[in-house]
Amino acid sequence: MIRVRLWGTRGNIASPGPATQRYGGNTSCVHVVGFQNDEPGAAMRAENPQLILDSGTGLVSLQATLMQGPCGRGQGDLHILLSHYHWDHLIGIPFFRPMFVKGNRITFYGSNVQDVRSSIGQLFTSIYSPLEGAQNVAADLAYRQVDLDGMAVAGFQVRAAEMRHTATTLAYRIQYGPHVVIYTTDHEAGDPEVDSRLVELARGAHLWILDAQHASEDLSRDRRWGHTSHLEAVKLALEAEVETVV
Repeated sequence: MIRVRLWGTRGNIASPGPATQRYGGNTSCVHVVGFQNDEPGAAMRAENPQLILDSGTGLVSLQATLMQGPCGRGQGDLHILLSHYHWDHLIGIPFFRPMFVKGNRITFYGSNVQDVRSSIGQLFTSIYSPLEGAQNVAADLAYRQVDLDGMAVAGFQVRAAEMRHTATTLAYRIQYGPHVVIYTTDHEAGDPEVDSRLVELARGAHLWILDAQHASEDLSRDRRWGHTSHLEAVKLALEAEVETVV
C-alpha cells in the first residue's frame, strides 16, 4: 500500500493564514511511504521505503517527522524527486534539518544532473547562505538524472514524462506493488500530444495529484504561465480513469 501526505500544495509563495488553513499555505512538497500491510501505524515505521516529491516550504514541516527517525541519528537515506527548479519547488532545501546532520545521505533527482546540482548549489552560495556552498552541508548529497522509461528508487518503481510548462518539468508515476500515485504539478493543458502523454502515464492510477491553479475564467489572461484550470484537470483525470483526483 501507499500512504501519501501533502505537506505543501501552493505555488509561487507560501501563504499562511486563516484563508489557507484547510489545504495549508506551504509550497509544493509531498511525502510518499510504501508499506506491506494495513496494521495500525504500519505506514509510519521509519524502515519503510519513502520518497519526497518537490522541496517547497512544505519540506520544512515534514522535517520534524523525519528527524524523529534515522535522519535525527545521522542514518537517514532520503530520495527527493524534483519536478523542476522554480523557487517554490526548492525553497525549503536551505532550511531542511536532515541536511545538517552528518551521516545522512540525500539524493536529488531531476531532468538533468547538471541542472539539479546547479539549482541546489545556488541556494547555498554566499549571496543567499552563510554556508558558502552546498559542499559545506553536513549530509552527503548526490544528484541523479531521472530515466523517463523507468527506474527503481528507494523500493518504488518510478516513471516520468515531460509536461507543458515554462521550463522543463517532469510528471512522476510512482508504483509500490500494485498501487500507483501520479504527481503532476505545473502543467498547462491544451497541447494534445503532451496531454495524451500524461493521460497514458496516469492510466488506471489510484491517485492523481495534478495542477489546478486557475479558475476557468482566468485562462485567457494566464495561459502563458504554464498552468491548468480545475475543469481541465478533472477532464484529464476522467480520461485516464484514475480512482481519486487531488
